[in-house]
Amino acid sequence: ANDGGAGALSEGVEALAGHTRELQEAVMAIRAQPVKLVFARMNRLVHDVSAQLGKSIKLVLSGEDTEVDKTVVEQLADPLTHMMRNAMDHGLEGPAERARAGKPRQGLIHLSASQRGGRIIIEVADDGRGIDRARVRRKAEERGLIAADADLSDGEIDNLIFAPGFSTAETLSDISGRGVGMDVVRRNVQALGGRIGIQSQPGEGSRFTLSLPLTLAVLDGMIIGVGGETYVLPVTSIVETLRPQPQEIERLVGRAAMVRIRDAFLPLIPLGRLLGVVGAEADPAKGLVVVVEVEGGRRVGLVIDEMLGQQQVVVKSLERNYQAVDGLSGATILGDGRVALIVDAANVDALWRAGGGEPARLGPAAQESAG
Repeated sequence: ANDGGAGALSEGVEALAGHTRELQEAVMAIRAQPVKLVFARMNRLVHDVSAQLGKSIKLVLSGEDTEVDKTVVEQLADPLTHMMRNAMDHGLEGPAERARAGKPRQGLIHLSASQRGGRIIIEVADDGRGIDRARVRRKAEERGLIAADADLSDGEIDNLIFAPGFSTAETLSDISGRGVGMDVVRRNVQALGGRIGIQSQPGEGSRFTLSLPLTLAVLDGMIIGVGGETYVLPVTSIVETLRPQPQEIERLVGRAAMVRIRDAFLPLIPLGRLLGVVGAEADPAKGLVVVVEVEGGRRVGLVIDEMLGQQQVVVKSLERNYQAVDGLSGATILGDGRVALIVDAANVDALWRAGGGEPARLGPAAQESAG
């Protein structure tokens, strides 16, 4: 009789889990809104700014029925407005310059939205002049952002426009200058758990790609143990998990260590040490290494004690309930009532580098050449 009771109980629990999931999906569907609400404002923006700049600009929209959680729609307006202003001011040439280059006098901006996996992808593409890499490099050197002899790929030069304090505008125009650079856009996007990237073809135009989670209210999390503490790592940022052999670990002078994975060296960050957790495992050969992808496609390994399983968690704001904490993007309450903090992988990487955890010579370019 006892076995029958246990079977009925487990069936009941499964049914409850199914209903709960359906309820959650229904609530998320109610919260979903089309990005059309933000895209519609861009027509007006293009009309006003093109008149100010004396440029003829056509805006083409696609995918505006793509649905996303209302928290994301609300936060999307600012970064998107800035990216559009940037494309109109810096990207597109004036009618006379376009005619000289053999292009139609009217510039084109294509704003699109689509869903890929659990993320929404927003693209702002223009058919303008593209990024003047020589000029960007010169500016970055003047501002001390890179060494004069730094060996950078085209992609790395393009990404310099996101560096703090970088602005190529010769004069601060009220269109896209205003002292707000693309670094602020990147920060705002990262605060939403998103990434921003750029592809540019000199003379042909640029494409900014924004990748954001579909919802900020719920995330798929990997529950990890660090010392005696429980943290949540967003599944979308995890590439793979491994337990490296001692011979695969390169220890460098100071406190940085690297792990060799398929002919590439990845910097290792002991998460416990960075977050100040007592008793956390710092030896990658004894703990686990979770490889995560942060901004610009850069990969780093987080050293943790153990993996405790995967679950969907409801995100609570730390700032609203406590205060902003470096390395963390929020918190959640687990099923057993415990609070678990959500790790912000990109911020952890930035903190580690700022603290001198990784030698400067092992930047992205050196990582590739080390491979």
